[in-house]
Amino acid sequence: MKDIRIRHLLLAGAAGLLASLGTPALSQGTETSVTQSDPSGAFPYDLAFQKREFRRDDPPAVSPDGRRVAYVVVTPPDTRTQSVRFLPNGTPVSALGARVFVSGAGKPVRTSYPICGGRGNQWNPSWAPDGSRLAFYSDEAGRPQLWIHDLIGGECRQIGDGVIRASLFMGFQPRWSPDGHTVYVPLRPDPPLEVSDASVPNVFDAASQSNQGAPLVFYSGSEAKTQETPAGGADLSGFLLSNYNSTLAAVDARSGETRILVDARAEPRPSTLKASPSGLWVSYASVPAGTPAAPTAPTRDLVLIPSAGGKPHVLIRGLSASSTDLEYRWHPEEDRLVFLHESRAWRVDFDPSGPRTPEKLADSLGGVVGTVLSFTRDGRSVVVGIEPHGRSPGALALIPLAGGEPVRLALPDPTQWEFLDLVRATEDVLWQPDARYLTAQMRNRTTGQQAFYSIALDSGRAQLMRSGLHRLQHFGSGGDHRRLYAVYEDIDTPPDLYRYDARLREQDRVSTIEPRLEEIRLGGVQVIETAAPFHDGRIGNVRTTLLLPPGAKAGDKLPAVVMIYSGSDLSTSASFYGGGNGNTVPNQIFTSRGFAVVMADIRLSEMGKPGNPAQDMTDILLPQIYALANAGYIDVTRLAVSGQSFGGYSTAAIVSSTNLFRAGIAINGTYDLGSMYRGMDSQGNSLMVQWAEKGQGRMGETPWDNPLRYISNSPYYRIDRIHTPLLIVAGEGDNAVPYEQSKGFFVGLRRLDRPAQLAVYPGQGHSIGEWSIDHAADVSQRMVDFLRSHLQNR
Repeated sequence: MKDIRIRHLLLAGAAGLLASLGTPALSQGTETSVTQSDPSGAFPYDLAFQKREFRRDDPPAVSPDGRRVAYVVVTPPDTRTQSVRFLPNGTPVSALGARVFVSGAGKPVRTSYPICGGRGNQWNPSWAPDGSRLAFYSDEAGRPQLWIHDLIGGECRQIGDGVIRASLFMGFQPRWSPDGHTVYVPLRPDPPLEVSDASVPNVFDAASQSNQGAPLVFYSGSEAKTQETPAGGADLSGFLLSNYNSTLAAVDARSGETRILVDARAEPRPSTLKASPSGLWVSYASVPAGTPAAPTAPTRDLVLIPSAGGKPHVLIRGLSASSTDLEYRWHPEEDRLVFLHESRAWRVDFDPSGPRTPEKLADSLGGVVGTVLSFTRDGRSVVVGIEPHGRSPGALALIPLAGGEPVRLALPDPTQWEFLDLVRATEDVLWQPDARYLTAQMRNRTTGQQAFYSIALDSGRAQLMRSGLHRLQHFGSGGDHRRLYAVYEDIDTPPDLYRYDARLREQDRVSTIEPRLEEIRLGGVQVIETAAPFHDGRIGNVRTTLLLPPGAKAGDKLPAVVMIYSGSDLSTSASFYGGGNGNTVPNQIFTSRGFAVVMADIRLSEMGKPGNPAQDMTDILLPQIYALANAGYIDVTRLAVSGQSFGGYSTAAIVSSTNLFRAGIAINGTYDLGSMYRGMDSQGNSLMVQWAEKGQGRMGETPWDNPLRYISNSPYYRIDRIHTPLLIVAGEGDNAVPYEQSKGFFVGLRRLDRPAQLAVYPGQGHSIGEWSIDHAADVSQRMVDFLRSHLQNR
């Protein structure tokens, strides 16, 4: 391992103070790190953070005839760009090291090759209608631009000179016209918008480094008459514009001639686009309209424009949207679209003059649920979700477009099964090898197993096709419904692309993303259900996943690390390769070195209402741990707890509520809710106001309404109750949670002589999984050493 420089390594308790600008050499006190040799077969630290993987939010693209599939593989660079979303040239940081691969193309489906010699960063592949060409984005020429790969001739060429509006989100891929002559793309606004890309920019950085320049002046209350930024929270418009706003353009696929359809500054501000089946229309979703009052409920407008050019026509305003896209679908063959609005499904037909007035579908049905919306293969009906069970539908409805009563389609018992999605051939159309059935993806609420049910469209009856403790995602079959491609993974199998038949039986493995994982030996997994007290006083069941070292079994009473991110269900990790990442470090790091890993389900009160998260998370966690200890898997006297971000807060809150744990590892956490609340951004506001009052913090009110709530739920003010040795990890470049939170927490621990370490890594961001390889490997080994020193045999 290379020599790693960390900004600070500070010790509290018996070890006193040690500050180091190099790799620390610890030799005194109880909080020293002692590196032990790893057992044979331990998961390599560098491989854990440098393994190749599919690019996030860039799903595989299946050719229209279903014979080929294009996918994006990322090889993480040694040094990664921290705390920004885009490079100066406009390339998203998630595309660093990205290459497009194509399988098939006249070869066996399992034979894949990188297109264009793998030059530059490449992402967002999109097939031409005839499957002979592949459009994608690349920065080989210096900036993100449109490229086309000809599969017949093999050549690659840049098309047009426009700079692409690259995005971290889905929906920004190139879109082909039905005749294959034109590619529609989002371009970067020119001139660039004057908005900040940082999540919580520190406007004082430049001023603090110089005594020159104008003063920074902010206003509030009656003094803010000329300011447009709303009071009480951060203005989200800058973030939304910098990540979504695009100039929409039509590019000739042969000549590269570029026509601007809609300028980025047009209203409503354009974002993601689609082309109609006839090619006469282009639809686009506007930039999300987020407000400080409802930052988690964005709305978007649906807009149409003639593909030949013309004035935008707003079809409907204020549609509810997910964080990344607007839920509407084009008919597979004709100019007709459907969308969800006000808990109803709507249809828009077209005549030669343009769109008609939207019509409500199946008014007798009642409200629709979630974002379920797909056309059947024949285009005669759409399927929506109904009968809410939590946030998911408890049943489906088949709505005939020609009129008539909808047909209720039963799903498995929603008290036992959670609806995940419908299997689709394309983004608009269901996958139906047999037009009489559709396929629903479910998850068992007790075991975590995924299951696929075939649902008859005439009777509405559901029949099990396959189930298991695995993950299948990113489905696609193009226009061919005989086969299906999907990414598969389970606890022993790393994510790869496979081809399935009409009964979802595996036929071919298409990719081998990371060959180095083929020989890695993994341990077992156990999933249990436990009764635990909820925040509202009820006793309910929660699911817990236990990841075991290789060869471990019940009765071994292993030392264990409890991974926690309160308000989330980490128990679904049983279906991820290696058990996934508990604290943004792969769990294999710990299980391959003899530690069991507990992935807990921590349900908290509803966000936006006053709560007591510090106590609630402890109450619901402890029964899960005791159940595993009683089963003989883990040793209740050798336990640690760890989490990152809100999980770091959770770790500190839990060890301030119970002395059960022998060690705690808190990563980039919030420890003083009041000081986070007042963290000021470049507009004189604070994103953390909404985080505390309406979001994850669950305070539900201001600090002046109830200061005691903020104090009693802040680990900083509970340090006198903490006796568990803590390793506090912070990235100095974290722009989500300032690392001063970690420093302040450590100062309090040292003042009361509590055993603790603080390790601050220069230039590193919020998630360890995005750190430079050397720093991520170093902090992982530091965690293992810390656990070994506190969870030894007792």
